[in-house]
Amino acid sequence: MEINQNGNVVLLSIIIVNYNLEKEIDDCLSSLFRTVINHSNNFLSFEIIIVDNASPNKSLSQLESKYDNASVKFIYSEKNLGFGKGCNLGAKNSKGQYLLFLNPDTLITEDIFTPVFKLLQEDNKIGIIAPKQQVRKPFFDFSAGYFPNPIFELLHLFGIGVFSEGFLMYVLTKISTKSVIFTDWILGAAIFIRREIFEQVKGFDKDYFMFSEEVDLCKRVKSHGYKIAYFHKLKLHHIGSVSGKKNYFLYTIRTYASKYIFLNKHYKFLSKHLMISMLYLQMISQIMIWTLLLPVNRDKSLQKIKSFIYLIVNRMKNNIDIN
Repeated sequence: MEINQNGNVVLLSIIIVNYNLEKEIDDCLSSLFRTVINHSNNFLSFEIIIVDNASPNKSLSQLESKYDNASVKFIYSEKNLGFGKGCNLGAKNSKGQYLLFLNPDTLITEDIFTPVFKLLQEDNKIGIIAPKQQVRKPFFDFSAGYFPNPIFELLHLFGIGVFSEGFLMYVLTKISTKSVIFTDWILGAAIFIRREIFEQVKGFDKDYFMFSEEVDLCKRVKSHGYKIAYFHKLKLHHIGSVSGKKNYFLYTIRTYASKYIFLNKHYKFLSKHLMISMLYLQMISQIMIWTLLLPVNRDKSLQKIKSFIYLIVNRMKNNIDIN
C-alpha cells in the first residue's frame, strides 16, 4: 500500500491535466476541497496531481502557493503531451489505490465519492465508473455511449449521429429503475478506475493526442472482462472542451484524426473499411454544411472547412500536434 506524507494510505489519486486553464483549475480545486471536507473526509484519503502540459502562459505556478498542501502535487511537462499521455504521467507519479482522471473545467457540486466507492467495493468486475457529466442540453445525454457502428456512422452523414446516440442514452437512463447502467464508454471528463486495471491495460494509448482516448481505454478494459458503469444518478458540472474549442481548426482535426486511429486499432476487414469510408463521407458532408453556414458564422465555418480539407489531404493524419 502506498502512504502519503501524512502517513495515511492513499485511497484516491485525482489527476488533472492542464493547458492554459488555471482559472478553471482553481475553481475545480475549490469545489473538490469543499465536497471532500463536507462529505467524504471520514473515509477518503486522497491526493491531487496537476500535470501542466507546457502551458504557454506559465501562470499555473501561482496556484502552487495558494494550494501549498501535502495533498496537492504539481508536475510540469517540458512539452505538450496531449491528454492521454499527460494522464499517464500523472498516474506514474501517483499513489492511490484508485485513480480519478478529472478535467480542469469541472465542478464537483455533490458527493460523488461515497456512492462510487461503495459500488466499486460491491462489484469487483466494474473496471471503470463515472457520473453524469453533461447536464446542459435537455433530452440528450452525452456522458456515455456505444462503440462506433455502421448505424450511428450513417446518421453522422446527416449531422445527427451524436444527437441520436445522446437521445438514446437519455431514454435508457430515464426508463432504468437503477442508478447505474452498463455501457461501452463514458466521457473522459471524470473517470474512476482501479489502479491495477489501469496498469494492466498499460494506461491511455500514447497514439492519441486528444479525444477518443477514453473510448479506447474503455474498449481495452472491456476486452479484459471488466464492466463500464455509468452512474447516471450522480452528477458533476462539466463545461466541456474549454481548451479545445478555443481553436476550432485544431479541435476538429484532433476529433476526426483520433476517431480514425480508433477505427484502425479496433476493427477489422469489412467493418473497418466501411466505417472509415463513411468517416470520409462525413467530412465531405460537413464541408457542404459549413459552406452553407458561412453567412451565419464566417470565422468558425472557415476554420471547420479548412480542417476537413486538411484531414482529407493528409489522409486523416494529425501532424500538427507531433512534438
